Amino acid sequence: MMRALPLALSAATRDVRGVFRRARRNAALMLISGICFGTAYLAALVAAGAYLAPIYGPVMAALLIAASMAGIGIVILVVLKVLKHLEKRRHARRNAATRLSAAAAISILPQITGSKGLLVVAALGGLAYLVAQGQGGEE
Repeated sequence: MMRALPLALSAATRDVRGVFRRARRNAALMLISGICFGTAYLAALVAAGAYLAPIYGPVMAALLIAASMAGIGIVILVVLKVLKHLEKRRHARRNAATRLSAAAAISILPQITGSKGLLVVAALGGLAYLVAQGQGGEE
């Protein structure tokens, strides 16, 4: 048994090193990808400005681009707010179902157990569980 311990530790540390190496590689690739997408976004804004400048003038073209980007940003924030509200409702329903099932399990416990000591321990455990579930904070 003691001979297998160093081998298991070696395998575990090798796996951890691999996880960190992959995470570092993925982070670097995501950074490079983000820089490429950011550059493409800026080039698209410059191109839109260059296209609109002869039609509306440079100041009006810049204002049109800024207004459209602000509008898109507001739409994204509204969608995010709606999704957050839906997730909060879903989370509340899930918590209510969990509490209901725990209360049902606790209410049926006296019929299942015959021992008074076990009943007290189970009731205290259930009460501690309900208190812990009730203290879970919402964002």
